[in-house]
Amino acid sequence: MSTPTATPVRAISLTPFHYHSLAVPSGTATLAAYLADRSMSYALAGAMGALAPSAALPQKDYARDLRQLPWLCSVFEARNPRLLPAIGKRLNLDTEGGYQKRIMDATGTGNLKTWFYIQEVPVGVEYDGAIFGMDPFRMASEVEQREVTEIIVRTGRHLGGLLSLTRQQDRRPVRLNAHTAHLFGQHPEDDPALAVDVFALYDIQVTAQMELDIAAATVSNWRHFQA
Repeated sequence: MSTPTATPVRAISLTPFHYHSLAVPSGTATLAAYLADRSMSYALAGAMGALAPSAALPQKDYARDLRQLPWLCSVFEARNPRLLPAIGKRLNLDTEGGYQKRIMDATGTGNLKTWFYIQEVPVGVEYDGAIFGMDPFRMASEVEQREVTEIIVRTGRHLGGLLSLTRQQDRRPVRLNAHTAHLFGQHPEDDPALAVDVFALYDIQVTAQMELDIAAATVSNWRHFQA
């Protein structure tokens, strides 16, 4: 089993974006400190044309999807975590002729509430992370037949945000997601490096920082990478 190449990456928010991460009064707030590893893997796949269109949504299976990609990502950690002030958001479900009664009864609370507040990540927040596996900047350069130093990806709810990804020479330590390791059958009992340092969300269970080479070797135990 080969250890994947580790490409250190900096991500910078180019537009505001939000996730329904944390419950707050009358709405949700985005998790400011981290970008999830799986979100970044999917975002990169979308930018690189690696997501096949489908007429119907496939059954959710993260391990299946991530095995098909030529890379996995670390958790991306913010250097300057910030959130914008709360803004109102309306979920407009009535433009196609109104609700059925059972829907009307449900729209006052929960995920179907039609008026709620969100807090977004602002422009200019910087994140450090890594991509394990095939180097996407080299891939893009080969396709474009020129040196590609920046990749723009979409993230956030409804892919409403833009991030700029650039390669970094500074090989900073990174954090992995123990929840993703669990999807591949790896647990802290198997690898002490997967011990959870920050329980950010149920599906973002962040390890302690580790050097890139150690992180790459750890990820290589999750799935096979081509040499």
